[in-house]
Amino acid sequence: MKILNRIVTLGACLVFSLVINAQETDKSFFNETGDIAITNLPTSIPLEDRKPIEYNNPRADDVVWQQVVYRIIDLREKMNYPLYFPEEASDNRQSLFTSIFRLYENNKIKAYEYLDNKEIFTEEYRINFEDFVEQCQIILSVKTDSITGDTLSVEIDESNIPNKEVLKYYAKEVWYFDKHNSVFTVRLIALCPIWYYQDPDTEQLLKRPLFWVTYDDLRPYLAQQEALISDKNNGARETMDDLFIKRRFGSYIFKVSGVMNRNIIQYNTTAEDMHKEQERIKTFIINYEQDLWEY
Repeated sequence: MKILNRIVTLGACLVFSLVINAQETDKSFFNETGDIAITNLPTSIPLEDRKPIEYNNPRADDVVWQQVVYRIIDLREKMNYPLYFPEEASDNRQSLFTSIFRLYENNKIKAYEYLDNKEIFTEEYRINFEDFVEQCQIILSVKTDSITGDTLSVEIDESNIPNKEVLKYYAKEVWYFDKHNSVFTVRLIALCPIWYYQDPDTEQLLKRPLFWVTYDDLRPYLAQQEALISDKNNGARETMDDLFIKRRFGSYIFKVSGVMNRNIIQYNTTAEDMHKEQERIKTFIINYEQDLWEY
C-alpha cells in the first residue's frame, strides 16, 4: 500500500511539473497583430535570457602545449554571410560589425588600438569611442531644439555605420592541450574588424584595421544576437556566439606565434608557397592532437 501511494504521489508530481513547464513554454507563434512573435525557433528560451556556454578555464601549469594562431575571416565567403548580413538591421538580426559598433558606442565593451605584430589589451591602449568616430570621420546626426537651438542629442544613424565596408576580420586564437582534463581545444581571444575604404585622392581601395575587441567581452551579447544560417528555413537560427564556438565560419591562417614573429607573406614569395605553409600549419596542429592519443 505504501509503495502504491508513493507511485501515485510521484506520478502526480510529474504531471504537475509537465503542466507548469508547458505553461511556461507554450508561447504563441503569432502576436496580437498577426505578426510573428517568436523568431528564435530552435529554443524556447528568450534570447535576452540566453547565456554563453561557460568555458573550462585551465590552470596555467596544466597547459603543457600551446600555439597562438592568427586568422583572416573573409565575410565575402558564403560560409561567413551570417556574420555580414543583414546590411541593415531587421528581423531581430544585425551584422557582426553593427553589433560591435553599438556595443562600443554604448560603452558595453572596450576597444584597443591595433598595433603591428602585437596586441595589448590594457587601459593604456584603449581607444575612446569619440576619438574613433572622429578618426574615421563617421557622420553624426545632431538633434537640436527648434526654439533655443540647443543640442538635444548626438546620434549615429545606422546608414552611417561603415558595416558594409568591413569585409574582413583578424582573429587571434590559441590552441592548447590541458593535461588535467586531457583536452585539446581552441579559444578565440580577440577580433579586429578591417575597414576597406576608397582613398579620395587616388581612388584606390585601402584597408584599415580598426581596433581589437576581446571575445570574452563580446560573448554575453553575441549569445543574444541571432544569425540566420539557411535561406531554405528561416527557423534555422544560431546565435553569433554559436557560430564562433562551434567553428561555423571560414578563415585562413596568416600568422602563427614564433621566434621571429613574422606573417606568412613575409617568408613566402608566391601564393602557392603561402598556401603550402598554411596547410603545413593546419596539419601540424591536427597531427599534434593525433599524436597525443597514440599508444
